[in-house]
Parts: sequence; structure tokens; C-alpha cells
Amino acid sequence: MHSADEMEETNTLHIGKVIKQKMKERGMRVTDFARAIHCERSNVYTSIFRSQSINTERLKVISEVLHYDFVSEVCFNRPSTKKYIILLEVSEQQLQKYLSDPTLQYVKEVL
Repeated sequence: MHSADEMEETNTLHIGKVIKQKMKERGMRVTDFARAIHCERSNVYTSIFRSQSINTERLKVISEVLHYDFVSEVCFNRPSTKKYIILLEVSEQQLQKYLSDPTLQYVKEVL
């Protein structure tokens, strides 16, 4: 049987680990990440990657730099579900390709 503290600890999201993972997925170096969030490189390791919690203003900046919705990750403990609308100018042939792609949910012709 687990104590209440142990249960809470296993259900707690470690935001620093998630940030580090997303930074790696984006192929960003720690030096570049530190510069982008206006932080010393050494502080990225000590005050971000090792942190289980983070200031909301800093999290907002990190979200913008890494193009990831960490609020959904933190508040709802689930990955970002952000969707995007992309406008493209394409040929008739390319349009047919997009229309047949099952992963696209919505395609509209724009004149």
C-alpha cells in the first residue's frame, strides 16, 4: 500500500523533464535554448531541467520558444492538443493529393 505522499509523487508531472524532452525533440542545443529564454546555460540545468514546478511567466516563454503548449501538459497532464490551420497556394494536381490525404480533416479552395 502506498502512502498519500507516495501516490501524489507518482502522479506529479516533472515539468523540467518534459521541457528537456521537448527541447531535444526540437533538436535545440542547451546553449541556444538558454539564449532564447534569456537564461544562463548553467541555470537551464539547475533551475529548469531539475524543477518539478516552474514560474508561469517563464513557462510561457519556454512554450513560445519550443512551440509547445506546456499549459495543457501541466494543467491537464496530457500532451498538447493544439491544431493548426495552414494556407497554401497549390496547383490542381497538388490539391487532389491533399484532398485524398486521410489525415487532413478540412480542405477548402480559396480564390
